[in-house]
Amino acid sequence: MKKSPRIDLTVALFLSNAARYIVLVFTFIAVLTTFGIATTSFVAVLGALGIAVGLALQGTLSNLAAGIMLVVFRPFHVGDRIETGGVAGMVREINLFFSEIDMDDNTRAVIPNGKLWGEIVRVPTRNDTARVDLLVPRPVNDDVGVAIAKLKTIIERDQRVMHVAAIGVEALEADKYILAAHLWVNRPDAGKVRFDLNRTIKDEFDRKPPTLVERRAG
Repeated sequence: MKKSPRIDLTVALFLSNAARYIVLVFTFIAVLTTFGIATTSFVAVLGALGIAVGLALQGTLSNLAAGIMLVVFRPFHVGDRIETGGVAGMVREINLFFSEIDMDDNTRAVIPNGKLWGEIVRVPTRNDTARVDLLVPRPVNDDVGVAIAKLKTIIERDQRVMHVAAIGVEALEADKYILAAHLWVNRPDAGKVRFDLNRTIKDEFDRKPPTLVERRAG
């Protein structure tokens, strides 16, 4: 069975952080033993201290538990794009207590693991296709049927469009109506298709039809 490099990276980063803290604790105990300091009582005191600290840091420990759950059940991986709580970006790292997200504006968000485990998280990159939504305002006196047919023709000319799900009137205003088009494309093409079609649609609708003289001359 072929291994997923993203899964390996997610687990590796998490375990490396966990191992670092474990090694520090055992190294400290080993140093005490080397210098002849009894560690039995120290471990007992450390255990009691751990209980007290645990009660004081319930939120932190819940983030630790959430981090373990994120790695075990893998609702998303390092490299996935996620959207949650107003934050959208690529998962850079899942640590013991928090996760790092590289946002679209090239800033980094640090989110407690408890929030990622306890809230709804959208993972768009799990699917190969994406829906592109287009909004096209038209003058209120513009023929709706003609406008819809023209918009559909423009969209279907683009070879990157896999399927046109729907085209219709999205909203009505005093001086205009809004056409909406929902179409499916390959996810990597979504942004470019949206920009290209918006420009093409504007150019096509702004273009005036030829006059009778121009048609006869042609």
